[in-house]
Amino acid sequence: MANTNYTSINDRELSYIEVPEYNDKELVGGDDYVKNVFRSPVKRSLNYVKGLFPFMEWFPHYPSHPDWILSDFITGVTVAIVLVPQSMSYAKLAELSPEYGLYSAFIGVFFYFIFATSREICIGPVAVLSTEVGKIVTRVQAKYGDEFTANEIATTLALISGGIVLGIGLLRLGFIVELISLPAILAFTTGSAFNIVTGQLAGLMGYKNKVKKEDTTYLTMIQFLKHLPDTKVDAAYGLVGLFILYLWQFVLNKLIERNKHNTRRKMAFIYLLNLRTAFVIIISTCISYGILRYHPKKEKPPYSIIGVIPSGLRHVGRFVPKPTLAAKLASDIPISTIVLVLEHISISKSFARINGYRVNPNQEFIAIGFTNMVGTFFNAYPVTGSFSRTALSAKCGVKTPFKSAFSGGCVLLAIYCFTGGFYYIPNATLCAIIIHCVTGLLASYDLTAKLYMFSPVDFVIFIVGVFITVFASIEDGIYWAICASCATVLWRMLLPNGAFLGRVKVATIRNPLLVKNARPQNSEQQTDLDSAIEEAKGDSNSIQQLKNDNADVTSFVKTTEVETTVSISSLTSYQYKWVPLPNNASNPSFVHTRYVNAQINVEDPPSGILVYRVSENFIYTNCSLQIDQIISQVRDTMRPYKSDRERLWCEYTWEEKNWDFNFKKADEADDGTLKPKLRILHLDFSQVVAVDSTSVQALLDLRKTINDYCGPDWEMHFSGIINPWVIRGLLNAGFGDNSPDKADDLVDEYLKEEFRSIPLWKKRVADVDDDSEFDEETGSQKVVAHGGDLEVGIAEDGKMYPIFSTNHPNFHVDIPSYTEYS
Repeated sequence: MANTNYTSINDRELSYIEVPEYNDKELVGGDDYVKNVFRSPVKRSLNYVKGLFPFMEWFPHYPSHPDWILSDFITGVTVAIVLVPQSMSYAKLAELSPEYGLYSAFIGVFFYFIFATSREICIGPVAVLSTEVGKIVTRVQAKYGDEFTANEIATTLALISGGIVLGIGLLRLGFIVELISLPAILAFTTGSAFNIVTGQLAGLMGYKNKVKKEDTTYLTMIQFLKHLPDTKVDAAYGLVGLFILYLWQFVLNKLIERNKHNTRRKMAFIYLLNLRTAFVIIISTCISYGILRYHPKKEKPPYSIIGVIPSGLRHVGRFVPKPTLAAKLASDIPISTIVLVLEHISISKSFARINGYRVNPNQEFIAIGFTNMVGTFFNAYPVTGSFSRTALSAKCGVKTPFKSAFSGGCVLLAIYCFTGGFYYIPNATLCAIIIHCVTGLLASYDLTAKLYMFSPVDFVIFIVGVFITVFASIEDGIYWAICASCATVLWRMLLPNGAFLGRVKVATIRNPLLVKNARPQNSEQQTDLDSAIEEAKGDSNSIQQLKNDNADVTSFVKTTEVETTVSISSLTSYQYKWVPLPNNASNPSFVHTRYVNAQINVEDPPSGILVYRVSENFIYTNCSLQIDQIISQVRDTMRPYKSDRERLWCEYTWEEKNWDFNFKKADEADDGTLKPKLRILHLDFSQVVAVDSTSVQALLDLRKTINDYCGPDWEMHFSGIINPWVIRGLLNAGFGDNSPDKADDLVDEYLKEEFRSIPLWKKRVADVDDDSEFDEETGSQKVVAHGGDLEVGIAEDGKMYPIFSTNHPNFHVDIPSYTEYS
C-alpha cells in the first residue's frame, strides 16, 4: 500500500494496536544452507548404506507370508517359461549365439531383488537393446574385422554401460531421468519396434542370409520384398507359429474380458495367455525333432535351426576386455547407456504408479548397473527391464521382488538340463516370437490420439521421432526425441507466460439454483421464471424442467433446501480476484489467459496501478524477457515525470502521423487524454520458488529504469512469496520498503531532491507514556510505529503476530484489492 498518510506516534488522538515486533533474525542465512547440507553426517551416511540394500527391510518378513512365497514362486516360474525362449531369440538380434542370451537372462533376474524397489520389473535380454548391441557388433566388426569377437564387444558394452549407470545411482543423480519425456519413450519404442519387425521378416521366411543388412528400416523392408521369391520351407514354421500366437492372444483376451468378474477363471486364462510362446516353442521343437531325429547332423538340415548349445555355464570367469576395444566403442557408449536406462526406468515407474507405490530411480540405476557389471563374469551382454515380461509379472499377482530369484533358478535349470532339446528349435519360430512380442511395443491409435489431445507439441515430437527412426536410424530417433523434449523445457523456461493482471469481482452464493440457458429476455419471461422458482422451492429432491412459451427450456438443479431467491443485483458482499487481462497486448495469447468466463468483466487495475504475475522460477533464463515486458508496459501506459522529456529514437513509430513534426506527446494516451502517473508496480511472486543474482539485478535495473522514466514517487510491491531464500534476496537488494537509500539509484539530481522530500514509510522510535517495554539505554519506552498496513495472523491464544516478511510494507501475503485507488 502507499504510505503517504503517516501519523506521528506522539499524536494523542491516534489509536493503535500493540503487536509484537517481528524478529528479522529469523531470516534464512548462509550458515543455514551449510548446516542443512552437512546436517547429521553419521546418521545420513548410515542411512545411505542401508538404502543401498532395500531388501533388508522387507525380506525378514518374507517367511511369515506364505501367500507371498506362493505368488512369487508361480510368477517366477511363469516368467522363466517366457524368458528362456525370448532370451535365445534376442541373443540372435545381438548377433550372438543363443547361450549368451541364457547367460544374460540368468544374471539379469537372479541378483536384481537385492537392490530392487520395483516388484514387477523383470531384467533380462530385451529386443530393442539387443538390436542396438547387434548393430554395434556389426559396425565394429565391419571396421576392424576379426580383431574382436562378437561376445567380447557385447560384454565390454555391458561393463562400460553398467559402470556408468552404477556410478549415477551411487552418486544419487537419478533425477536426470526426468529429462526423458513420454513422447521420447513412445517414439523410441514405436520406431524400434518397426525396425525389429522388418529385420526379422527375412528370417521368418527363411532367406535371412540373402538379405543385406541395412541401417534404415525402410531399406530393410525393400530388401525383404526383393527376395520374396527366395522363400524356403522355414516359412511353414514362421507363419504358422505367428498365426497361432496372434490367434491364441485374440481368443484368450476375449475369454478374459468375458470372465472379468470371475477371479479364478480370469487368472486361469491369464496364465494360459502368457504361456503361448512356450507352447509354440514346444510344439515346433517337437515337430522339428520328429523330422530331424534321424537326419545326419553332419549334413545341412532342410531348414535353419538353433544348433548346438553348450550345457552349463561354460564361460564363468573374470572378464578382461582387450586394451583398445573400449576406445573404439566410445562413440557407441552414449546410445547403449541411454537405451539401457530408458526402458528400465520408464517401465518400472509406470507399473509402480499403477500399483500404488513408488520406485527409487537411484536404486534402479544401481540395480541395473550392478547386474550388468556382474554379468561380465558370465560373458553376458547388456540387459535391462522388459515390458512384456514385466506386464506378465504384474498379471500373475507378484508380491515382492524376490520372484526374480525363482526365475533365475528356473533359467539356471534350463541351462544345465534342457540345452539338448534346444538344438532342434527352428530359427523361424524364434523370429515369429520376436515379431509377436515386439508388436506390443507399437503405440496404439488410442494412445496416439490421446497424446495429441494432451499436448500437440508432444504429439509432433512423437510422430517426427518415429519417422526419423524408420527412415534414418534408432540412434537418430532417440537423440531427436530427447533433444526435442529438452528444447521444449528450455523454450518454456526462456519464454515464460508472465502476464499483467486485472480484477474480477467474485461473489459467493450459498445454496443456489443453477439456471441453464441464461436469464430471460423480457419482463414477461422474468415473471414466469420467478413463479417457476417459487414452485421449485417446494421440491428439494428433484431436477425440474420448466417450459415457457417465450423462452428456451430451462432446468433448475436443486442442490439443497433454498429459502430465498438470490439475484446478482441483491449481492452486496464480494471480493476481488486477480486474473490475467485477456485483451492486454503484452500478455501471452488469449489461450494462455482465458482463466474466467468470457462473459465476466475483467476490470483493469485502478489508475496508476500495474499488477504483473511472474511465471515459474524468476531466474536468469527468463527474467530479461519479463522485465522488458514490464518496462514496455510502463512506457506505453504511464506518464513520464517530465512531459517535455526528449524521446528516444526507439520510441518513434512509422504509424504516427506527421512524424516529422508535432508527434504525439509521451504523456498522452492514444485518445489524447493524459496518462496516469505510476503509483504501484505490484509483482505477484506466488509462482516463484527461486531467484538468482541475475534476476535480482534485473529487478534493480527495472527500478532504476522506471525511476528515470516516471520519477521516484512510486512503489514496488511483492506478494505470495513462499520461499525464504527469495525474501532474503529481495531484502538484501533493498526491496520491501521505500528506503531513502533508493535515491542513490538516481542519476538526475532533480529526482534525488524530489525523492528525499517524499514522506516515505520507515520505522520510527518514539516516547510514549504507557506500559510498553522500557529501554534502559535511552531511558524511554521503545515503540516501533508501522506507517502502513500491517498484515497479521491470529494465534491460538488470540494474540496477533506479523506474518512472515509483512513487517516490510511492500511485501504482502496476497495481492491487495487497491480499492482506495479506485
